[in-house]
Amino acid sequence: MTKSILLIPLLFAFCALAGCGIERPHVRDDDAQAAFSVVLDVYNERLSLADEATALARPYLPPGSSALADVANARSTVAALHATPEFLDAPASFERFDVAQRQLTEAMSQLMVVCESVHRLSATPQFALLQTRLAASAGRIAVARDRYDSTARRYNASLRRFPFNLAQAVHTDADKPTFSVRDGSPVHRQPRTDFGALRGSLRV
Repeated sequence: MTKSILLIPLLFAFCALAGCGIERPHVRDDDAQAAFSVVLDVYNERLSLADEATALARPYLPPGSSALADVANARSTVAALHATPEFLDAPASFERFDVAQRQLTEAMSQLMVVCESVHRLSATPQFALLQTRLAASAGRIAVARDRYDSTARRYNASLRRFPFNLAQAVHTDADKPTFSVRDGSPVHRQPRTDFGALRGSLRV
């Protein structure tokens, strides 16, 4: 009888370590992947805006403009990563993705500064609209990154709760990476839209 009583905690510990009968935090893992997918989506939208910004600025800037070249190079680096939710299980790839996106933000920011100095360009309704869209995109990116970070931290915390911390000794689930540096906005001046000019440009 005494031996049977002593075996009970041993059996419980064994089941915990092996994940026996325990629902491990797969739902939270799915949540992290879904949240990161939203991050990928909003950044992919930003790639289209980078193309639009380049196309709008090119006629007004001198050939060989370093601002245009920097955006093109940063965009190529981002596109070459082919980022997917699997990056969450590859911290080095996640870090490269984060750095590449922030470099594109900085390159686009510099391009906007150069464009603002060209009055013939900065005075157009198309440029004002681009600024507004870039600012909105930056806001969506910030929200998506924050939501992903929050989900990842909850997932990581769940791995350390009993009995998951015991099961982790066998299954070795890894923490989800988080964004260590905040991404900025390529627009630093409040966009101002000349609605009269905009209506004129849209008139058929």
